Amino acid sequence: MKQQHFESQHSATWTRLSELLAQLESRKDKSCKGKNSKKRSKTADLNNASNTALNPSFNDNNASGYEFVSLYRITCQHYALAKQRHYSPQLVHYLHELVIKGHRHLYQRDSHLLTRIYRFFSYTFPVRLRLHANLFWLSLAFFLLPAILMGWASFEQSDMLYSVMPAEQVYQMEEMYNPANEMVGRDSERRSDTDIAMFGYYIMNNVGIDFRIYGMGLFAGIGTLLSLLYNGVVIGGVAGHLSGVGFGETFWPFVVGHGSFELTAAVISGAAGLRLAQSLFMPGNYRRIDAFKIAGKQSIELLIGAATMTFIAAFIEAFWSSSPLIPDLVKYIVAALLWAMVIGYLCLAGRREFGAATAVESETDKTDKAEVVTQSLERRS
Repeated sequence: MKQQHFESQHSATWTRLSELLAQLESRKDKSCKGKNSKKRSKTADLNNASNTALNPSFNDNNASGYEFVSLYRITCQHYALAKQRHYSPQLVHYLHELVIKGHRHLYQRDSHLLTRIYRFFSYTFPVRLRLHANLFWLSLAFFLLPAILMGWASFEQSDMLYSVMPAEQVYQMEEMYNPANEMVGRDSERRSDTDIAMFGYYIMNNVGIDFRIYGMGLFAGIGTLLSLLYNGVVIGGVAGHLSGVGFGETFWPFVVGHGSFELTAAVISGAAGLRLAQSLFMPGNYRRIDAFKIAGKQSIELLIGAATMTFIAAFIEAFWSSSPLIPDLVKYIVAALLWAMVIGYLCLAGRREFGAATAVESETDKTDKAEVVTQSLERRS
């Protein structure tokens, strides 16, 4: 493509980005003047902090903020093309300045920790998961199908569980969920532990499972798939076995509540591990090292979300599921609400903002590639 045609085709994008950058600069100057003029009241400071997003482009209007982000990413691609095609130094320099200014606004630090946390869980984590929905469904299939098949087999033939678990562990499971057990869900060694002690134990054990599933993604994804399959077989086998021997009346009320968070987190950890492996086999147009860096950032976002869900599951398991004072019917009703909440959150959180972003740029996976490139450019400049 000739430079003249390239400029005529994309100049409107660059102009609009320049306008947004000017607005951001003006807003930043006004903010600085306001801080130096008078000392704001404590109430006003709190209101301002609550309305501040991760960067200035999200402060007033989410739609225009995401327009800025999308135009910035597109301009990064234009800058790379201009350099590759050896367009005039003036055009390359102009695009370089736009990219650097945009990067400084987009990735500047925000001092409000709570704002960043809210931003992550209200948008970044659920949207990142939906962007890689194919990996989530693959992870779910390797976990759920073995669980269903093994559960049915163990229900029909209780001895089937011994093929995947030693007899000692099977006996331990039966002891934990025996209706005669006053502390359901705890074996004889932990029966005297407090709920707080069990809370810490559940966190250590279950978060460790999530990290192992994720870390096995480094082995070309095969390790992650095998971990999902194994955990599905064991969990399904235990559920089928206990239901078959008549312990279902204590097992299901105990696990159904926290299972919405815990099992979903395990599947998301699998998707995160597969994202790492995907960068090694399917780097696209990137170098493998760049693809791996991008995948690492994206997969860590998924893992952090999964670990948080496991933390919530551990809290429910320690203080709600194990309580003998709560009727089973109440536990089932709450469990149904928790499952609906988890599914609704993962499907709907950030959807409106995501739509505003993809309306300008549909190829959102190019986001992190632009970040890697522009961070390198800023270091050089």
